[in-house]
Amino acid sequence: MAVRMGIPVNPEKAVEIESSYRQLVQGMPGAVYTCDREGRITFYNKASAALWGRKPEIGKDMWCGSWKIYEADGFTLMPLEKCPMAMKLRGQKVKPGTEIIIERPDGVKRNVAVYPETIYDSSGNIAGAFNMLMDITVQKRAENVLRVGKEQYRKLAEDLEMRVQRRTQALSKANQYLERSNKELEQFAFVTSHDLQEPLRKIQTYGEILYNKHAGSMDEKGRAYLGKIVSSSRRLSTLINSLLTFSLLNQPGGTLEPVDLNKVLHDVLDDFELLIKEKQAVINADPLPWIKADPLQINQIFSNLVSNALKFSREGVAPVIEIKIRKLPAKEMALHVSLDKHLSYFELLVVDNGIGFEQKHAEKIFEIFQRLHDKQTYKGTGIGLTICAKAVANHRGHIYARSGKKKGASFYVLLPFEHESTPGNLNQTGEPAPAAES
Repeated sequence: MAVRMGIPVNPEKAVEIESSYRQLVQGMPGAVYTCDREGRITFYNKASAALWGRKPEIGKDMWCGSWKIYEADGFTLMPLEKCPMAMKLRGQKVKPGTEIIIERPDGVKRNVAVYPETIYDSSGNIAGAFNMLMDITVQKRAENVLRVGKEQYRKLAEDLEMRVQRRTQALSKANQYLERSNKELEQFAFVTSHDLQEPLRKIQTYGEILYNKHAGSMDEKGRAYLGKIVSSSRRLSTLINSLLTFSLLNQPGGTLEPVDLNKVLHDVLDDFELLIKEKQAVINADPLPWIKADPLQINQIFSNLVSNALKFSREGVAPVIEIKIRKLPAKEMALHVSLDKHLSYFELLVVDNGIGFEQKHAEKIFEIFQRLHDKQTYKGTGIGLTICAKAVANHRGHIYARSGKKKGASFYVLLPFEHESTPGNLNQTGEPAPAAES
């Protein structure tokens, strides 16, 4: 844009117009000043003086009233004769909004965008120029902050990516270690089931033969020692078998097939038939569903829970074991964060009237070798409930217990079943359906 001056105006009117324009420009918030064709400053408003931090001398200061001028980098000093106003007066092109940095006498620097325009007389010759200065310091600082923020974000992203890579490598090594451990575990299971069992079986067999045939010829102390050898070998055999079972459960992913829980329970009760008769135990069970599961692991769950209920009965009180089933409502599933939200679950509840335990031990009882009672009174290896917990976890389920001292115990087993094959013995309300007539 160029300003041309060529309209005839009455001298008095011209003075009046000029005075009005000066007042208008003085009141503008933006910095505006003018120069004659030689570059001498002829006018500037208050905003210009505030921006420059000084009042230039009219007719003497050249091209710009600032103390110093720098290139946009803020370090390279710009000679006054090369400033945008000087270039414009020489007829050179200056891009509107060109950025320069000015320095005030007090050392403060400001980012400024300049908009110089030439003024032509009636003959088309350059008569001078005016310049509008916009203080863009706040904007530039904001841009710098944003740029620094982006750079920090980039570095953070790179650091995070590097950490993820390191973590991935660590997990890969851990997986390799886990694979080696599993192979070693398989070897351990083989050694346990063969190499260790065989000599132990001989100790057990010969110990029992010795006890049965020669106990009568021994004194009381000798018979006690021999009895301890036989009972200890039996306990060790039971412990080895339990450890073997537990080690095999550390490798989930066995064959899943339709399993009739009624048959599983029947087989388990058949295994404990003598103990049930001896203790005059009563077992009441709801009709149970079919599920897709590992038959051996499901058998372990039922066997250990029934065994516990029979073992930890109160003296002089016949054990009563209740086995109940229901579909787990969605609102209750939300209480168990370990459950897969994409599956449906049923709750198998095993309740007894035994000695129970303090609720503060409800998690401890599922840890390996954790016993709450002395092994002389209540025989066992301390692995049974650990095996239950592992087998349930292998089926993406959850097990927990509630009890009170001498108030019996309740074990809750949450196991999944498929939507498309809802267990036949669970109706739409989630309650056990009536048993089918035989």
